[in-house]
Amino acid sequence: MQAFNDVLDTGTLPNPLSDAQLLAGYPQIDELIYLSLGETWIPPAAGLINALQKIPAYAHGYTLSPYGLPMLRKTLREYIQRSHQLPETSNYDVAVSQAGTRSAMSDFAQLLLAHYNKPCAVLVPEPGWDYAGVFEPLGFNIHYYHLTADNNWQPNPEQIIQAMQPNALLVLNAQHNPTATEWSPQIVSQLIAAALERNTAILIDDAYYALHSPDHNPTNALGILIEQIDSSAATPWLAVRTMGKQFRCNGWGIGALTAHPKTLTHLAEITHQHSYGSAIPLQAAMAMWLQDPTSDEYLEQIRHHYSNARNNVTELLTDTLGFPSDAVCTGTCTSYMRFQIPPRFIQQADQESYRRLCLDAGVLPGHGSMTTNQPRPDQTYARIHLGHPIPILEQAIKRLHSAGLGW
Repeated sequence: MQAFNDVLDTGTLPNPLSDAQLLAGYPQIDELIYLSLGETWIPPAAGLINALQKIPAYAHGYTLSPYGLPMLRKTLREYIQRSHQLPETSNYDVAVSQAGTRSAMSDFAQLLLAHYNKPCAVLVPEPGWDYAGVFEPLGFNIHYYHLTADNNWQPNPEQIIQAMQPNALLVLNAQHNPTATEWSPQIVSQLIAAALERNTAILIDDAYYALHSPDHNPTNALGILIEQIDSSAATPWLAVRTMGKQFRCNGWGIGALTAHPKTLTHLAEITHQHSYGSAIPLQAAMAMWLQDPTSDEYLEQIRHHYSNARNNVTELLTDTLGFPSDAVCTGTCTSYMRFQIPPRFIQQADQESYRRLCLDAGVLPGHGSMTTNQPRPDQTYARIHLGHPIPILEQAIKRLHSAGLGW
């Protein structure tokens, strides 16, 4: 892991992140294999770094565009249109997410509060990402829709549609974090149609849209929405897609926001209240990189890495650590996979006790879910980030085996 002082040190100030609290005072931080959040501190593509050396002089100053550096905004629009196979219509446009998609989600939440003029309900997947951390502080009521192994981690349309209201927000995460399961296009299409019919707002979280098994067409939630929506639709919607996940530059905070032009206009007004544009040099480098054909080649290499890593780790978990096959969620997308915490280590569905044992062995897996709901004992999982080189992942599993942390 990267040195503590480089990435975790906060001096005398408290750090609310659970990983940081676990790692405080850990004596061998440099030797720890960190498998929790999607970070390895490995350099991004060489072409992306080289682009930083070629940015124009004006990119070091302010941009007067509230939608991001014009060079990147135009490039992203072409990129999103191509990669999502979108038609050329006036129903959408693309802006730059300049400070991370989490910030963009928060701005969208404020837009919805103004649009509906009342507190909203937000429907989010469980297990899932930390959507509650974005929406709950703003007054949203969190309603979880459950994904289960019995249903292959697919959403249950009947359960979700029953909870839809005109003043609700539906969150869709088709390349699902953390289960690494691809939601079926039929289910996504059914949910989008029902939301549009009920005037339920839609947030598409496409953080891992590009990270799927090689030679596989991912479920295109944004494409499905654009097919179904028309210019007269009043339902607010937003699709967010980060570039950091697919190009190993999470700290750049750069992504794409796709929405109706009026929605992007209102989002820019909200964003302008707390930001005057940021990371402009990084935006210029990203624009040049996306125009370089080698960026697609790099992305394909990343897909092959994750696919090979999934297969290797799955084999080690089942053969070396003795996990039954149904306790390992290999998945086909995202940069993660999960395994069920062995029942003998579970105390009241507590994930932390097992993570502490793993930490003692020199490995730190992630929470099986970032939602605040307590899982059932038979639904308690740990998550592995697959971004490390495969020999490092193999070493991590061997450490768990040596510490007796298998099934």
